[in-house]
Amino acid sequence: MKKMIPMALCLALCACGGTRVVDLNDADEVNAMQHVMELEYRDWTSTAEKMTESMINSGALKAEQKPVIAMGNIVNDTAQRFDTDILTKKIRTTLLKSGKAQIATNFSGADTNSEKVRAQRGNAEYDQSTIAKTGTLIAPNMSLSGKMLQRNLKLESGWFSSVDTRTEYYLQLTLTDLKTGLSVWEDERPIVKEGKYAPTW
Repeated sequence: MKKMIPMALCLALCACGGTRVVDLNDADEVNAMQHVMELEYRDWTSTAEKMTESMINSGALKAEQKPVIAMGNIVNDTAQRFDTDILTKKIRTTLLKSGKAQIATNFSGADTNSEKVRAQRGNAEYDQSTIAKTGTLIAPNMSLSGKMLQRNLKLESGWFSSVDTRTEYYLQLTLTDLKTGLSVWEDERPIVKEGKYAPTW
């Protein structure tokens, strides 16, 4: 009987843990995520919207009659390992929905199917009238690149207080005119969090 008590206790503790799916349509649940020191859904969504709004309102996209943007390299210089496509995908979709710009996926490495299709020119197994002709690809005239930075600052508020950390994330983006090589729009957006267990290198 004594041996069964620790086992029952262990099973009870394990049952307390578990996985819960967060409803992203629930404002209260999403707001509760702000206690996470790492970058999460709310940060990506808010930052992408603000950056895209800044780009559109700057008038930089109006410089080209049909702005076609190639997604350049977005460097992740933070203590977290994540694919920056999480952010750029939201920016891309927001731009496309706005109707203010087009995205050249064949230059960003996101679409290799275009090359695969064109490689079938002359292949008797394919109806050649369905293969894209030469001279149909649209080259980008703008490029979007940037960097995500992080720095941690130690905070102390009193003699008996525990040490918290302020983690500052900075997203920097640059839109470049590929004809001139000049920057036509730049912006930086901070994401600041305070708490314990900050991501460290």
